[in-house]
Amino acid sequence: MAELAQFPLNGGGVLVVEVDPADSVSSRVMRGSAPEAAMATATATFESALQTVRCAAEGILHQLRSLAQPPDEVAVEFGVKMNAQAGAIIAKASTEANFKINLTWKKAPAEK
Repeated sequence: MAELAQFPLNGGGVLVVEVDPADSVSSRVMRGSAPEAAMATATATFESALQTVRCAAEGILHQLRSLAQPPDEVAVEFGVKMNAQAGAIIAKASTEANFKINLTWKKAPAEK
């Protein structure tokens, strides 16, 4: 059975995300509890959890743009797992990720 975690949204409501059983509360829920009792509630909003991913992407872009000969295009792809306590985590493999994020930057055309 899938383990679930609720992430509050900044605009109201919640986003329910499937998480690894090791990340969930199922091992702490007593037998006979209602299914909704097994759902973990995240400690941060979905948007604030993804802020760490944004910072990581900005750091990668900054480092690659500062190369002596920066590329004309930069593409970064990584998987993101959600965890009720830790928020967004860069996954060790995209196959275990909740999201597969592919970011592409292109340098603005040089002015003539």
